[in-house]
Amino acid sequence: MTTVREGTDSPQAYSATSAAGGTSPGRRAPARRHVVAALFVDFGNDRGPEETHRPPRARYECVPCDYRSEVVTGAAAVAAFNATAPEAHRAVCPARQETDQ
Repeated sequence: MTTVREGTDSPQAYSATSAAGGTSPGRRAPARRHVVAALFVDFGNDRGPEETHRPPRARYECVPCDYRSEVVTGAAAVAAFNATAPEAHRAVCPARQETDQ
């Protein structure tokens, strides 16, 4: 899961670039997108030789406040983490508190 925030703070917000490299006056360009958070999930590997097995794991990162969670391992722990980590961090994120006021 990646959280993306859109904005139109670019000077090209009201001109679209064509495939040929030119602009189309009057057409609005797509809004700029900024990644603000990411949930990384590795589903693990339980096939093949025993030495190549690895358990599922997950980690959450918030770009504005530079938060990185600890890596969570194990199928049940990863499932619970994925369900709660983004919302739990949003509630306490200092960068989010500044922008939501």
